[in-house]
Amino acid sequence: MALAAALAFTAIILLQIRQDIPTEVLKAKYSTPASKYITIAGANLHYRDEGQGSPILLLHGTAASLHTWDGWASVLSKKHRVLRLDLPGFGLTGRNQTDTYTIAYYSDLVGQFMDRLGVDKAHIAGSSLGGQIAYDFAATHPERVQKLILISPTGVTNANDKNISIPFRLAQTPVLRESLKYITPRFIVENSLKEVYGDDSRLSEEAVTLSHDLLLHKGNREAFILRMNTVDAANLSKLAQVQAPTLILWGEADAWIPVTNAARFLQDIKGAKLKTYAGAGHIPMEELPQETVNDALIFLGSEVVATK
Repeated sequence: MALAAALAFTAIILLQIRQDIPTEVLKAKYSTPASKYITIAGANLHYRDEGQGSPILLLHGTAASLHTWDGWASVLSKKHRVLRLDLPGFGLTGRNQTDTYTIAYYSDLVGQFMDRLGVDKAHIAGSSLGGQIAYDFAATHPERVQKLILISPTGVTNANDKNISIPFRLAQTPVLRESLKYITPRFIVENSLKEVYGDDSRLSEEAVTLSHDLLLHKGNREAFILRMNTVDAANLSKLAQVQAPTLILWGEADAWIPVTNAARFLQDIKGAKLKTYAGAGHIPMEELPQETVNDALIFLGSEVVATK
């Protein structure tokens, strides 16, 4: 009886094991003609460069990728040069050579990326982790940021501080975090995505498959664990140094980073404005792309693109 139970348990565990997906396989599936690669700061960055006009750089959050901006990029590129990248540790960029995933590392990488692409100054929009990187960069290099858009940024309360997502909890638990390198079934990713959507009906099967595939990109699971166990230097004091006009977007149903955190950003960033979205979760630009991108266009001083 005990042996049968042990064998059954072993079989269940083995069925949940997922192998790494080679980079070339994922590139073939998820690259587009706009996809480009450049080596910066020990990482082979996957990025896309679309449209013309004043440049805007889009930075995604933890465990996401540049695809989270698909709804924005298609609209923004009609008025702007849209630059978006898979941050090291995520997407098709994957693990970097130094296994460094601090805010300071990412912020410095943003400057290097702009330098390599010949961009002296740009608008920057960042979601969650990307928002914290964006305001860190804007504070450190005010001369390089025209306007700043922060979407549910981390910094006051970090998503990885909240006991909500199974992968986040596992990644920070000694011994158990090793299992994440091998046992990451699709349903875990689906459940995590449902947590960041205010309305689950807006979450597509394609989005779940994409996120699961990119998590399985060789090296990404190890990088995710390292990022979740990275202790960043406190940078909230930098908010007062942000000089760029700032728009803050937040889903009122954000289960990861509460909308009440917006008060700190409004308090410390001079002249910052807040726009909230009823029923939306942690990534409103993905959940409500048309509504949020139109608000972004108004803020950037561009003509709103009407919904078809």
